[in-house]
Amino acid sequence: MAVSAEAVTFRNRDGKLLFGTLHSPVSQNPERPMIVLLSPGVKMRVGPHRLYNRMTEAFLKQGYAVFKFDFYGLGDSEGELGKELLAEVYNDTENGAFVNDGIDALDWLQNERGVDTFILGGLCGGAISSILLAQNEQRVVGLLSLGMTVTLAMGAADRTRFASQGELAALRKGYVQRLLNPKSWLRLLTFQSDFRSIGRALAQLFTRKKATPAATAVEPAKQPDSNANPLFPEAFFKMANSGRKILLVFSGADRLYWDFDEKFAQPYANELRNVADAYELHVVENANHVFSFREWEADMLQVSADWLDRHFQQATTHEAA
Repeated sequence: MAVSAEAVTFRNRDGKLLFGTLHSPVSQNPERPMIVLLSPGVKMRVGPHRLYNRMTEAFLKQGYAVFKFDFYGLGDSEGELGKELLAEVYNDTENGAFVNDGIDALDWLQNERGVDTFILGGLCGGAISSILLAQNEQRVVGLLSLGMTVTLAMGAADRTRFASQGELAALRKGYVQRLLNPKSWLRLLTFQSDFRSIGRALAQLFTRKKATPAATAVEPAKQPDSNANPLFPEAFFKMANSGRKILLVFSGADRLYWDFDEKFAQPYANELRNVADAYELHVVENANHVFSFREWEADMLQVSADWLDRHFQQATTHEAA
Protein backbone atom coordinates (compact mmCIF):
# COMPACT_ATOMS: atom_id res chain seq x y z
CA MET A 1 0.00 0.00 0.00
CA ALA A 2 1.27 3.44 -0.93
CA VAL A 3 1.64 5.70 2.10
CA SER A 4 2.98 9.12 2.93
CA ALA A 5 4.89 10.23 6.02
CA GLU A 6 5.06 13.89 6.95
CA ALA A 7 7.09 15.54 9.70
CA VAL A 8 4.96 18.16 11.43
CA THR A 9 5.30 20.66 14.26
CA PHE A 10 2.70 22.49 16.31
CA ARG A 11 2.69 24.53 19.49
CA ASN A 12 0.95 23.47 22.65
CA ARG A 13 -1.05 25.91 24.79
CA ASP A 14 2.12 26.89 26.64
CA GLY A 15 3.91 27.85 23.45
CA LYS A 16 6.23 24.83 23.37
CA LEU A 17 6.99 23.48 19.90
CA LEU A 18 6.03 19.81 19.66
CA PHE A 19 7.31 17.48 16.95
CA GLY A 20 5.35 14.67 15.36
CA THR A 21 4.94 12.44 12.32
CA LEU A 22 1.72 12.04 10.36
CA HIS A 23 1.37 8.82 8.35
CA SER A 24 -1.42 8.57 5.79
CA PRO A 25 -2.46 5.87 3.31
CA VAL A 26 -2.79 7.42 -0.14
CA SER A 27 -6.25 5.89 -0.58
CA GLN A 28 -7.41 6.96 2.89
CA ASN A 29 -11.11 6.80 3.75
CA PRO A 30 -11.80 10.29 5.15
CA GLU A 31 -14.68 8.98 7.27
CA ARG A 32 -12.45 6.72 9.34
CA PRO A 33 -11.12 8.00 12.66
CA MET A 34 -7.43 8.79 12.84
CA ILE A 35 -5.31 6.75 15.24
CA VAL A 36 -3.19 8.87 17.58
CA LEU A 37 -0.49 7.01 19.51
CA LEU A 38 0.55 8.80 22.69
CA SER A 39 4.12 8.42 23.88
CA PRO A 40 4.82 5.75 26.52
CA GLY A 41 6.50 7.01 29.69
CA VAL A 42 9.76 8.77 28.84
CA LYS A 43 10.12 7.07 25.47
CA MET A 44 9.82 9.19 22.37
CA ARG A 45 7.16 8.79 19.70
CA VAL A 46 8.63 5.65 18.11
CA GLY A 47 8.04 3.67 21.31
CA PRO A 48 10.32 1.05 22.90
CA HIS A 49 12.31 -0.86 20.27
CA ARG A 50 10.39 1.13 17.62
CA LEU A 51 7.16 -0.68 18.54
CA TYR A 52 4.99 2.27 17.50
CA ASN A 53 6.55 2.24 14.04
CA ARG A 54 5.48 -1.37 13.47
CA MET A 55 2.04 -0.64 14.88
CA THR A 56 1.79 2.26 12.46
CA GLU A 57 2.66 0.02 9.51
CA ALA A 58 -0.05 -2.44 10.51
CA PHE A 59 -2.71 0.25 10.95
CA LEU A 60 -1.81 1.86 7.63
CA LYS A 61 -2.45 -1.46 5.90
CA GLN A 62 -5.97 -1.36 7.32
CA GLY A 63 -6.46 2.09 5.85
CA TYR A 64 -6.04 4.21 8.99
CA ALA A 65 -4.00 7.40 9.18
CA VAL A 66 -1.70 7.46 12.23
CA PHE A 67 -0.24 10.39 14.14
CA LYS A 68 2.60 10.16 16.64
CA PHE A 69 4.23 13.05 18.51
CA ASP A 70 6.52 13.81 21.43
CA PHE A 71 5.10 15.37 24.58
CA TYR A 72 6.79 18.50 25.89
CA GLY A 73 10.19 17.79 27.44
CA LEU A 74 10.51 14.45 25.64
CA GLY A 75 12.08 13.35 22.38
CA ASP A 76 12.45 16.20 19.89
CA SER A 77 9.90 18.51 21.51
CA GLU A 78 10.69 21.68 23.43
CA GLY A 79 10.41 22.08 27.17
CA GLU A 80 11.79 20.53 30.33
CA LEU A 81 10.10 18.07 32.66
CA GLY A 82 11.75 19.61 35.71
CA LYS A 83 11.97 16.35 37.64
CA GLU A 84 15.01 14.73 39.20
CA LEU A 85 13.62 11.22 39.64
CA LEU A 86 12.16 8.99 36.96
CA ALA A 87 9.46 7.91 39.40
CA GLU A 88 8.31 11.54 39.60
CA VAL A 89 7.89 11.65 35.82
CA TYR A 90 5.89 8.43 35.91
CA ASN A 91 3.73 9.74 38.75
CA ASP A 92 3.03 12.98 36.88
CA THR A 93 2.12 11.00 33.76
CA GLU A 94 -0.30 8.87 35.76
CA ASN A 95 -1.89 12.06 37.07
CA GLY A 96 -2.46 13.44 33.57
CA ALA A 97 0.56 15.70 33.04
CA PHE A 98 0.44 15.22 29.26
CA VAL A 99 -3.32 15.32 28.72
CA ASN A 100 -3.25 18.96 27.58
CA ASP A 101 -0.60 18.17 24.96
CA GLY A 102 -2.87 15.42 23.68
CA ILE A 103 -5.85 17.77 23.44
CA ASP A 104 -3.69 20.34 21.65
CA ALA A 105 -2.66 17.65 19.16
CA LEU A 106 -6.30 16.79 18.42
CA ASP A 107 -7.11 20.49 18.01
CA TRP A 108 -4.25 20.90 15.54
CA LEU A 109 -5.28 17.83 13.55
CA GLN A 110 -8.87 19.06 13.39
CA ASN A 111 -8.01 22.64 12.48
CA GLU A 112 -5.22 21.89 10.02
CA ARG A 113 -6.24 18.50 8.57
CA GLY A 114 -9.99 18.45 9.06
CA VAL A 115 -10.05 15.32 11.23
CA ASP A 116 -12.78 15.26 13.88
CA THR A 117 -12.83 11.67 15.19
CA PHE A 118 -9.93 9.83 16.76
CA ILE A 119 -8.86 6.53 18.29
CA LEU A 120 -6.29 7.07 21.02
CA GLY A 121 -3.75 4.41 21.84
CA GLY A 122 -0.49 3.77 23.56
CA LEU A 123 1.62 1.62 25.82
CA CYS A 124 1.74 2.09 29.61
CA GLY A 125 2.05 5.86 30.15
CA GLY A 126 0.56 6.39 26.70
CA ALA A 127 -2.44 4.29 27.70
CA ILE A 128 -3.19 6.14 30.93
CA SER A 129 -2.68 9.49 29.19
CA SER A 130 -5.13 8.34 26.51
CA ILE A 131 -7.96 7.38 28.85
CA LEU A 132 -7.54 10.45 31.07
CA LEU A 133 -7.85 12.56 27.92
CA ALA A 134 -10.67 10.54 26.36
CA GLN A 135 -13.05 10.59 29.31
CA ASN A 136 -14.27 14.13 28.55
CA GLU A 137 -13.32 14.31 24.88
CA GLN A 138 -16.13 13.19 22.59
CA ARG A 139 -13.93 13.41 19.52
CA VAL A 140 -12.28 10.24 20.83
CA VAL A 141 -14.42 7.29 19.71
CA GLY A 142 -12.13 4.45 20.80
CA LEU A 143 -9.22 3.52 23.06
CA LEU A 144 -6.52 0.98 22.18
CA SER A 145 -4.62 0.37 25.40
CA LEU A 146 -1.43 -1.68 25.80
CA GLY A 147 -0.28 -2.38 29.35
CA MET A 148 -2.54 0.14 31.07
CA THR A 149 -1.09 1.32 34.38
CA VAL A 150 -3.78 1.67 37.05
CA THR A 151 -1.41 2.57 39.89
CA LEU A 152 0.72 5.53 40.94
CA ALA A 153 4.52 5.40 40.98
CA MET A 154 4.72 6.67 44.56
CA GLY A 155 6.82 4.45 46.82
CA ALA A 156 8.75 3.17 43.81
CA ALA A 157 11.93 2.88 45.88
CA ASP A 158 10.30 -0.10 47.64
CA ARG A 159 8.98 -2.15 44.75
CA THR A 160 7.18 -4.68 46.98
CA ARG A 161 5.32 -2.24 49.22
CA PHE A 162 2.28 -2.18 46.93
CA ALA A 163 3.03 -5.36 44.96
CA SER A 164 0.05 -7.39 43.81
CA GLN A 165 -0.26 -11.05 44.77
CA GLY A 166 0.62 -11.96 41.19
CA GLU A 167 3.84 -9.97 41.27
CA LEU A 168 4.84 -11.43 44.64
CA ALA A 169 4.23 -14.93 43.29
CA ALA A 170 6.47 -14.21 40.30
CA LEU A 171 9.20 -12.83 42.58
CA ARG A 172 8.92 -15.87 44.81
CA LYS A 173 9.29 -18.20 41.84
CA GLY A 174 12.41 -16.33 40.76
CA TYR A 175 13.97 -16.55 44.22
CA VAL A 176 13.36 -20.31 44.36
CA GLN A 177 15.01 -20.77 40.97
CA ARG A 178 18.06 -18.86 42.18
CA LEU A 179 18.68 -21.32 45.01
CA LEU A 180 20.82 -23.35 42.60
CA ASN A 181 22.88 -20.33 41.53
CA PRO A 182 26.15 -19.92 43.50
CA LYS A 183 26.27 -16.19 42.69
CA SER A 184 22.89 -15.72 44.33
CA TRP A 185 24.15 -17.39 47.51
CA LEU A 186 27.20 -15.13 47.45
CA ARG A 187 24.97 -12.04 47.22
CA LEU A 188 22.87 -13.38 50.08
CA LEU A 189 25.82 -14.14 52.36
CA THR A 190 27.48 -10.78 51.65
CA PHE A 191 24.24 -8.89 52.40
CA GLN A 192 23.82 -7.58 48.84
CA SER A 193 20.38 -9.10 48.33
CA ASP A 194 17.12 -7.19 48.66
CA PHE A 195 16.01 -8.74 51.94
CA ARG A 196 12.84 -6.63 52.13
CA SER A 197 11.60 -7.96 48.79
CA ILE A 198 12.61 -11.52 49.66
CA GLY A 199 10.80 -11.31 52.97
CA ARG A 200 7.55 -10.02 51.49
CA ALA A 201 7.63 -12.49 48.61
CA LEU A 202 8.15 -15.47 50.92
CA ALA A 203 5.83 -14.32 53.71
CA GLN A 204 2.80 -15.74 51.89
CA LEU A 205 4.16 -19.25 52.35
CA PHE A 206 3.79 -18.94 56.11
CA THR A 207 0.58 -16.94 56.46
CA ARG A 208 -3.02 -18.00 56.02
CA LYS A 209 -4.58 -16.67 52.85
CA LYS A 210 -7.24 -14.07 53.60
CA ALA A 211 -10.69 -14.45 52.14
CA THR A 212 -11.29 -12.31 49.07
CA PRO A 213 -13.57 -9.41 50.05
CA ALA A 214 -16.81 -8.90 48.18
CA ALA A 215 -16.63 -6.47 45.28
CA THR A 216 -17.51 -2.94 46.32
CA ALA A 217 -17.63 0.49 44.77
CA VAL A 218 -14.98 1.80 47.15
CA GLU A 219 -12.33 3.72 45.27
CA PRO A 220 -9.06 1.73 45.25
CA ALA A 221 -7.17 4.79 46.52
CA LYS A 222 -9.29 4.70 49.69
CA GLN A 223 -8.45 1.08 50.39
CA PRO A 224 -5.77 0.70 53.07
CA ASP A 225 -2.16 0.85 51.94
CA SER A 226 -2.94 1.03 48.23
CA ASN A 227 -1.20 2.78 45.37
CA ALA A 228 -4.20 2.50 43.05
CA ASN A 229 -4.69 5.57 40.87
CA PRO A 230 -7.99 7.23 41.92
CA LEU A 231 -8.28 8.92 38.51
CA PHE A 232 -8.47 5.69 36.52
CA PRO A 233 -11.86 4.21 37.57
CA GLU A 234 -13.75 7.43 36.90
CA ALA A 235 -12.08 7.87 33.50
CA PHE A 236 -12.72 4.25 32.53
CA PHE A 237 -16.39 4.24 33.45
CA LYS A 238 -17.02 7.66 31.89
CA MET A 239 -15.77 6.33 28.59
CA ALA A 240 -17.42 2.92 28.88
CA ASN A 241 -20.80 4.34 29.91
CA SER A 242 -20.76 6.67 26.90
CA GLY A 243 -20.77 3.64 24.60
CA ARG A 244 -17.30 4.24 23.24
CA LYS A 245 -15.18 1.15 22.65
CA ILE A 246 -12.15 0.15 24.73
CA LEU A 247 -9.57 -2.55 23.99
CA LEU A 248 -7.30 -3.50 26.89
CA VAL A 249 -4.29 -5.61 25.93
CA PHE A 250 -1.95 -6.84 28.64
CA SER A 251 1.23 -8.91 28.70
CA GLY A 252 0.88 -12.11 30.70
CA ALA A 253 4.25 -11.71 32.44
CA ASP A 254 3.82 -8.01 33.20
CA ARG A 255 3.06 -6.78 36.73
CA LEU A 256 0.69 -4.21 35.21
CA TYR A 257 -1.74 -7.00 34.36
CA TRP A 258 -1.72 -8.26 37.96
CA ASP A 259 -2.19 -4.68 39.17
CA PHE A 260 -5.17 -4.23 36.85
CA ASP A 261 -6.78 -7.47 37.97
CA GLU A 262 -6.29 -7.07 41.71
CA LYS A 263 -6.60 -3.30 42.08
CA PHE A 264 -9.35 -2.57 39.55
CA ALA A 265 -11.06 -5.59 37.98
CA GLN A 266 -11.76 -7.38 41.26
CA PRO A 267 -12.89 -4.37 43.34
CA TYR A 268 -15.08 -3.14 40.47
CA ALA A 269 -16.39 -6.52 39.29
CA ASN A 270 -20.06 -5.53 39.60
CA GLU A 271 -19.60 -2.23 37.78
CA LEU A 272 -17.62 -3.92 35.00
CA ARG A 273 -20.45 -6.36 34.33
CA ASN A 274 -22.69 -3.39 33.59
CA VAL A 275 -20.37 -2.13 30.82
CA ALA A 276 -19.28 -5.51 29.46
CA ASP A 277 -20.28 -4.55 25.92
CA ALA A 278 -18.02 -1.49 25.91
CA TYR A 279 -14.65 -3.08 26.57
CA GLU A 280 -12.60 -6.12 25.61
CA LEU A 281 -9.67 -7.61 27.52
CA HIS A 282 -6.93 -9.68 25.92
CA VAL A 283 -3.81 -11.13 27.57
CA VAL A 284 -0.78 -12.09 25.47
CA GLU A 285 0.45 -15.13 27.35
CA ASN A 286 4.04 -15.03 28.67
CA ALA A 287 4.74 -11.69 26.98
CA ASN A 288 6.85 -9.01 28.65
CA HIS A 289 5.89 -5.37 29.00
CA VAL A 290 7.05 -4.28 25.53
CA PHE A 291 6.10 -7.41 23.50
CA SER A 292 9.76 -8.10 22.70
CA PHE A 293 9.31 -11.39 20.83
CA ARG A 294 7.78 -11.25 17.37
CA GLU A 295 5.08 -13.80 18.25
CA TRP A 296 3.95 -11.64 21.17
CA GLU A 297 3.86 -8.56 18.99
CA ALA A 298 1.99 -10.43 16.25
CA ASP A 299 -0.65 -11.55 18.77
CA MET A 300 -1.15 -7.97 19.95
CA LEU A 301 -1.35 -6.61 16.41
CA GLN A 302 -3.86 -9.26 15.31
CA VAL A 303 -6.15 -8.59 18.26
CA SER A 304 -5.90 -4.85 17.57
CA ALA A 305 -6.68 -5.35 13.87
CA ASP A 306 -9.72 -7.51 14.63
CA TRP A 307 -11.02 -4.96 17.15
CA LEU A 308 -10.61 -2.11 14.66
CA ASP A 309 -12.39 -4.08 11.94
CA ARG A 310 -15.35 -4.92 14.17
CA HIS A 311 -15.97 -1.43 15.48
CA PHE A 312 -14.56 1.12 13.04
CA GLN A 313 -14.53 -0.42 9.57
CA GLN A 314 -17.62 1.55 8.60
CA ALA A 315 -18.48 3.65 11.66
CA THR A 316 -17.53 7.27 12.06
CA THR A 317 -18.99 7.93 15.52
CA HIS A 318 -19.33 5.92 18.70
CA GLU A 319 -23.10 5.88 18.29
CA ALA A 320 -22.69 4.11 14.94
CA ALA A 321 -20.13 1.70 16.41
